[in-house]
Amino acid sequence: MSLLHLLRENWSVRWRPRWEAARNAVTAHESIDGPQAAHFRAMQITAVRRLFPLVILGNVVNTVAIAATFWGHIGTLWLALWSAVVVLGLGVAQVWWGTFLRRSAQGRVTASPRAMRTLTVQVAMYAAIWMVVPVTVFPSADHSGEMLLGTVTVGMLCAGGFILSAHVRAACAYVAIMALGSMLALVMSHYATQVALLSLLVVYAGTIMAMVVASARVYMSRLRAEAETERQTQLIDLLLRDFEEHASDWLWETGVHGQLRHVSARQAQALALRPGSLAQVSFLDLLEARLPADLPEALEAHARLKGCMTQWQAFRDLEMPVMVGGEQRWWSLTAKPLVDERGAPAGWRGVGSDITEARRARDELARLANVDALTGLANRYRFGRELSRLNELGEGQAPNCALLFLDLDNFKNINDSLGHAVGDQLLRCVGDRLRGMVRDGTVLARLGGDEFALLLWTHTDPLAVDTLCRHMLEALGEPYQLQDVRVEVRASIGIALAPRDGSDPESLLKCADLALYAAKAGGRNTYRFFDTAMAENARARVRLQHELGVALAKEQFAVHYQPQYHLLTREVIGFEALVRWQHSERGLIGPGEFIPVAEETGQIVPLGTWVLRQACRDAVHWPAHLRVSVNLSAVQFRSSSVVDVVDMALADSGLPPDRLELEVTESALIEDHEGAQATLMALRSRGIRVALDDFGTGYSSLAYLRRFPMDKLKIDGMFVRSLDSDQDAQAVVTAIIRLAKALRLDTTAEGVETKEQMVMLRALGCDDVQGFLISRPMPAGQVMPYLARSADVLTPA
Repeated sequence: MSLLHLLRENWSVRWRPRWEAARNAVTAHESIDGPQAAHFRAMQITAVRRLFPLVILGNVVNTVAIAATFWGHIGTLWLALWSAVVVLGLGVAQVWWGTFLRRSAQGRVTASPRAMRTLTVQVAMYAAIWMVVPVTVFPSADHSGEMLLGTVTVGMLCAGGFILSAHVRAACAYVAIMALGSMLALVMSHYATQVALLSLLVVYAGTIMAMVVASARVYMSRLRAEAETERQTQLIDLLLRDFEEHASDWLWETGVHGQLRHVSARQAQALALRPGSLAQVSFLDLLEARLPADLPEALEAHARLKGCMTQWQAFRDLEMPVMVGGEQRWWSLTAKPLVDERGAPAGWRGVGSDITEARRARDELARLANVDALTGLANRYRFGRELSRLNELGEGQAPNCALLFLDLDNFKNINDSLGHAVGDQLLRCVGDRLRGMVRDGTVLARLGGDEFALLLWTHTDPLAVDTLCRHMLEALGEPYQLQDVRVEVRASIGIALAPRDGSDPESLLKCADLALYAAKAGGRNTYRFFDTAMAENARARVRLQHELGVALAKEQFAVHYQPQYHLLTREVIGFEALVRWQHSERGLIGPGEFIPVAEETGQIVPLGTWVLRQACRDAVHWPAHLRVSVNLSAVQFRSSSVVDVVDMALADSGLPPDRLELEVTESALIEDHEGAQATLMALRSRGIRVALDDFGTGYSSLAYLRRFPMDKLKIDGMFVRSLDSDQDAQAVVTAIIRLAKALRLDTTAEGVETKEQMVMLRALGCDDVQGFLISRPMPAGQVMPYLARSADVLTPA
């Protein structure tokens, strides 16, 4: 008993502390690492899991090699089962080990001691499963099999130990089981008498365990060092933040009567004076003598500083402008009163900082937040704040102001054709001209793009505003010399007056916008005052847009057809498809009322598709020599799917392509030349005819006729109706017909209403005509009866 007692005492006194120190060097424990222990355990598991792809690859290779070598020499089912357990076990372990990790409230990954014990048991079980085949197969294997098993086992022993070294318990369990299994295999084989082999195996296993422990010690040391570094970093950041918050450029201190004392060199440097000249100088008087005379904020800051010091109240970050060396600087002053041992006031001690650059940057940011960077005018935000003053007036007070919206008429064309640099220069010039015309009490702003706004708080009489608008249009209409380009631009203005048109910002903005829309609709380069009819028109437009959407969904439209008459053969050669809206309340509505709305909202695309399909379905029942002409809007023509839509309409109806004629306007061609040319060539390659509609009213450029493939020019009815009374109209029509003949194009005159007009067109060489003289547009059901009697109705002149 005495010997046992001696051994226990020796263990407790000498060896147990060493053992615990060695254990703590390779494992995490709350008694050593505190709250960090759970995170260290998680990092140990993560370090092993990170190598799982390599582990799986190595085990798969080793398993396949063993299975391939001993396949057929031992039980096939047993070998296959072992291989599956070995390989799939790793995949299960990778997923299972992930469940050991938890996320703490601070967002750190943690693991419990139980998770580490469970992981150790799993590793031991896996090592035991792995050693099943070497133990059972090695004694009866041939030489090559022995070499394979020996190589694989030693490789697994070494690699597994190093891979698991971050988790020392699991690594040691793995190495021990693998070593014991290898020894058992040697003992059961004919190598049992080779004591040297067993000794070497023991030495290798011991060496690997020693290296595992050393590696684990290094890994834990690194984890603890990183944790300590992070803690130190956080502490340093905290100290630095505290230092930065309380740092100052210079210290200042005064006596009970406000005279400076203990003047530092940095304080004297901030004032551009010698330290000796500041002794016993009143701090308040010193600052007062250096206040900028033209800055009201300076007097307010000095009064606040004087009030705080007089009442012995601490202050912080009091900003004050001072003149130093002829330059205005900004100081930030912070101070608290001093008391003596009896608690009586003893003076002031504080810090001063030169914040000139920060103040300038802040003022610049404030300026940029309210000023348009391009023109230097007020921006949308500043304008909105100024307009919000309407809401600040008390109830019953009638605000008196005028709001003007100004929009440049052809700015987009200038910007696109001459470039954004010229466009920006033009906007600056427009802003300068407007700035030179406004008076005091006017807020001039650029709202964005080419939109400007003026808010007049004075001189808001309608006659005065009318005069101002006329002068602005005249001034803006003067040419601009921009770089090497001479540019002319026009503007439209919408005007709303308060309180006549509204007494709150929202109402005035809406009214001015409606007035601007009316000015643009009235021909541009003009101005309009808001009136109630504009609001009603806007509501009617919105209502029409909604009803148009419903009509599209219910297909409440009909296609009427106007015949086209060939002057030479005196026969009907086709019909133009014209859409009508069968309104549920208003009856039949002409296209002039709803087509513009459909084009603005994009509804023209589905509407045009429906008209095209319906026209093709109707035309397929006409005689085979008759064509149908369908108008394509500019929006519809520029759609990427227009060719597919036409193909589908022809395919669904069965109408031959050569019986379809599509009419496009010049506006559909001018914006995307390449795309328009490709679309026209694709249509004409299918045999579809293309006509240029309303020729003579747009750009009428010969370049379009040369560049774009056409079959026909349609002469606008505006010229045809004046043909027998206006020589200029005759000249235009004559020129168009001659031009078309020179380019081998057909011509169709629209709007023929008298026989005299038809006689003159025939004499001028026009090919086709259409108009009320021939027939008004008719429903599809009347086309065939009309054709039956057309020979009797149309007589030669």
